[in-house]
Amino acid sequence: MFKAYIYKIAIRYFFSRDSKTIVNRINGFAFLMIVAAACVLLVVLSAFEGLKDFGLFYTNSFDPDYKIVPKNGRYLFINEEGIEKLQGINGVVGVSGVIEEKSVFSNELNSGAAILKGVEPDYHLNKTLDSVSLIGVFSPSKKDALYIGAELASSLEVVLSEEFSLLTTTPKNSSNTLFGFSPFISKQFDIEGIYQISSDIEKKYVFTSLSSLASLTGAQKGAYTSVELFSKNSSLDINLTEWIYDQLGLKVNVLTKQDLNPALYKMLNTENLAVYIIFSLVALIAMFNLVGSLTIMIVEKRRDLRILKSLGGEKNDINQVFFLLGVVTSFFGGIVGVVLAWLIILLQNSYSLILVPGTSIPYPISFTFSNVSIVLTTIIVLGLITSFWSTSGLKEG
Repeated sequence: MFKAYIYKIAIRYFFSRDSKTIVNRINGFAFLMIVAAACVLLVVLSAFEGLKDFGLFYTNSFDPDYKIVPKNGRYLFINEEGIEKLQGINGVVGVSGVIEEKSVFSNELNSGAAILKGVEPDYHLNKTLDSVSLIGVFSPSKKDALYIGAELASSLEVVLSEEFSLLTTTPKNSSNTLFGFSPFISKQFDIEGIYQISSDIEKKYVFTSLSSLASLTGAQKGAYTSVELFSKNSSLDINLTEWIYDQLGLKVNVLTKQDLNPALYKMLNTENLAVYIIFSLVALIAMFNLVGSLTIMIVEKRRDLRILKSLGGEKNDINQVFFLLGVVTSFFGGIVGVVLAWLIILLQNSYSLILVPGTSIPYPISFTFSNVSIVLTTIIVLGLITSFWSTSGLKEG
């Protein structure tokens, strides 16, 4: 345990100025380097957090919070009573049964593949889908009409007119393929609109009404490839898989947003970790200035140490004084660095000082308390390590 006077001496050494200018400069430079390391680390983590949120915005806008899929088989059979029970779960704001089928879209000149998604007229994301319309509108109640992404529409040379349509081919619900019976079924679909959001989504999804797709594939009423849930919060208070089995008797798998895009989230998490490690090493290099500062302080305060020893102080007490001095310097340097980073982030969010290269979009940056705690913990832990290393071999002069 540290004795009371050790704290007082360490704090006094931190705030007092030495009579020699060179000592003050070395101590000030060490403190400023810690401030800079904390500031840069938080700004970089916040910038990456902003980019992560910006990138996930487009994906999350099309993904449900939870996607219920059958454990076995192609379709999940659930009646209106089951849908109502799901809607009654605390925190759930929307429940929609959907049918998704890998389909081929073709005309006389071009063809392309995407997922044809049939949705109900009260689908929870209808307003979101309509808001990204480039041409036309999204009407999930319209029969045999497609709402197609701009990227796919461009490759198929789609024209929005009454004369233009796409031959849509999907697998049949029946698997009967004897003697020339095709496992696929085709039908002409009109184009009701083209949406634009991001090339990945535009190439992946084509939307139509649930009734049109069910009619095309021969799916029975109440048969869905998945049921999508939208919630107020990022997590529900219940185990959804067990609840569905207990209440509805269905064996299902429940997928979250992360489960729907595992490669994307894994890439973002890996990049985030890599950025943190790289700039933590930069912070560690900055901490070597603390080693030099403590060494100079030990030399300069040798006379004070002799007085402390003559008053009954032990060798370990002397070590603890400078160890605490290093920790205090790291702590205050981290705090000042975090405040400075917060001001930089505030300026960027308020005045858009930096734009994404080649665009007029402000560079996204997100200030989170989790990143603040990560930065402070990193700086303090590095301060503990360097302070211990600096004072562990301290000998009396």
